[in-house]
Amino acid sequence: METENVLLEAEKEYQKQYRKSKWWIEHRDGLRRLGIVAFIGVDALLVAFAGWAFADAYLVRYADETRSVLEMASYGQSDLHAFATARAAKNLKVVTPTATVSSAGKYDVYTTVSNPNKDWWAEFTYVFASTAGTTVEAKGYALPNSEKALAAYAIPSVTPPRGLALNLTSVAWHRIDHHETGDPAAWIANRVGFEIANATFAPIQLDGNSAPSSGGKSPAAAVGRISFTVRNTTAYGYYDPSLTVLLMRGMTVVGVTGTTLSSLDAGESQDVSINWFGPIPNVSQVRVVTEVNPFDMSSYKALAGETTEDTRTRIKLRR
Repeated sequence: METENVLLEAEKEYQKQYRKSKWWIEHRDGLRRLGIVAFIGVDALLVAFAGWAFADAYLVRYADETRSVLEMASYGQSDLHAFATARAAKNLKVVTPTATVSSAGKYDVYTTVSNPNKDWWAEFTYVFASTAGTTVEAKGYALPNSEKALAAYAIPSVTPPRGLALNLTSVAWHRIDHHETGDPAAWIANRVGFEIANATFAPIQLDGNSAPSSGGKSPAAAVGRISFTVRNTTAYGYYDPSLTVLLMRGMTVVGVTGTTLSSLDAGESQDVSINWFGPIPNVSQVRVVTEVNPFDMSSYKALAGETTEDTRTRIKLRR
């Protein structure tokens, strides 16, 4: 009895497979034709849709579409202009120059230029203009969020120059690459650091002895001497750091001079003396402004055995 049940189940399974196979054999050609018709139908619909879109865009609504494209382009340009304007560098701010007596018939001129941008530094050329004429064109730079001292020395003039003005003849802006510097303020502070100590101004005789002061007047043979010590507190050595010296009476600049050191190594201190040959002013304070451009690779001194490319890599990557 059990054997008969097994045979019946096997026969039923065989009959099911047989019916499926027979149905597939009888209908596969029809299914193939149906698939081809369906494919042709879908393809025809896509072609019809593309044709309608083309006709709608270039025949039915061409003028409206053109106007919409122009409007979008116009709005995009306005947004781009607004974005560029918002991120553009702001103009340098110039303080009206001051003239001080240098010597008989000559004057020194001093001013400052401020850069209000945190992500831009500037290179420029400039001249001082006044009733005494125009000075020789010179080059300068302004670091981000900083003030740059500018001076011209020994300008011939019978009377004090009037109508003093600083004219920037050209300005080139450079955007700071944050991928190289990180925080620009920290990057600059890590590379520009100088300490000034024992800054003094005193009249001396030409033989080097201090000149006595009698009745507030210095003897004819006396000159002024500015002395101070400058120390490089950074880990970088520099060529040609510039020093601008301001002789102050209270908050007023009564004299200006300057010099340039040939070099200043990392951690090095140098004693500096500058003679003042003009009328000796009454000075209450001596200010020394020391400057180098950390973005100028030629300012850095190479280490022993270091190539130019090595120096460039060390300066840019070290933060």
